[in-house]
Amino acid sequence: MNAILVPTDFSKNAYSALRYAILLSRQMQRPLVVFHCSQISAYALSAAGSQEQMTALLKEDEQNKMEKVEEQVRKAYKSIDFSPVAETTKCVVAYNPLVVEKTLAIAEKYEVGLIVMGTHGASGITKFFFGSNTSVMISKSNIPVLAIPEGYKFKGMDEVLYASDLENTAAELNTLLPFVKANNAVLNLLYLDYGLDPDNTKIEKAHKTIAEAGYPQTKLIVKKANIETSLVSQLKIYLQRKRPSCLAMFTRERTLWDRLFLKGSKTEDMSAKLSIPLLSFKKK
Repeated sequence: MNAILVPTDFSKNAYSALRYAILLSRQMQRPLVVFHCSQISAYALSAAGSQEQMTALLKEDEQNKMEKVEEQVRKAYKSIDFSPVAETTKCVVAYNPLVVEKTLAIAEKYEVGLIVMGTHGASGITKFFFGSNTSVMISKSNIPVLAIPEGYKFKGMDEVLYASDLENTAAELNTLLPFVKANNAVLNLLYLDYGLDPDNTKIEKAHKTIAEAGYPQTKLIVKKANIETSLVSQLKIYLQRKRPSCLAMFTRERTLWDRLFLKGSKTEDMSAKLSIPLLSFKKK
């Protein structure tokens, strides 16, 4: 896990994510990159009489945005009593009409190992998964994305919960453990048992895989599933009761998460606001 990148558009959600990222970078002892993707309207650019004028316009806009980013960073550090700004925090501004693509390019340039972004809580989880920069980032990024709910305050990263179908436990542990170890956190794998594995073959294999991984703070939690209650509702109940630091997921076709959020879930379940950070990994 290398640097942490947090994109900002100067919104309230982005500011919450910035505060969270500052505290997380301090806990993980990782440098922080704060990035703003500058955008100018096509109308303003077309008004430039020459290439030199257009270049000057872009440069002026980037300078103005840089001042705004630096001020927001100073404000965020001061608000959590960490003034002055850490030397390991770098502010970056670059113009590009494609926000997600440019953010990923910046992440590659600065060897980023984690992207922290705010979600649009006003529209609930539907907005989170569809149509927002965060959802597009999750779908395109090979770098883990940690999505922070609107207004969520950092409480430490001491427990990561992964709701697993136990289909690819070894590969998922290899992906999750670097982040978990960097935070000296507990990793709990939650398996909702629908009775489809009567011989407990998957459960026994998962226990063996966890032991072989060699991280003693990893635990498999098996809960009997209620077939009359949606997976979303059961998971929400567990999260409300246990309150882990974040929920981890892997993005791939037809996984548990597809069934949870994309297929067969009730509308009221999907519209529920995500209450804890969501850590997303792209399935390799």
